[in-house]
Amino acid sequence: MEKFWCCLVEGTNGYSVIHAKFIEACGEAERLLQLPGNKYKKVFVLESIRSCELVKPDPPVLWNHF
Repeated sequence: MEKFWCCLVEGTNGYSVIHAKFIEACGEAERLLQLPGNKYKKVFVLESIRSCELVKPDPPVLWNHF
């Protein structure tokens, strides 16, 4: 999987869609700010930097860098 970005609204644990481009995630962050329940909250744009997965036999966890 390639690097991606997503948005997190302050005080929630849910994400919006995954974006392939940073600028698209920024647009989504601005859109989320316009929703009635999000007024005066921060929206964080999160960038993927690593992933991990279980593999066999060793090592048990493989880390991938983007």
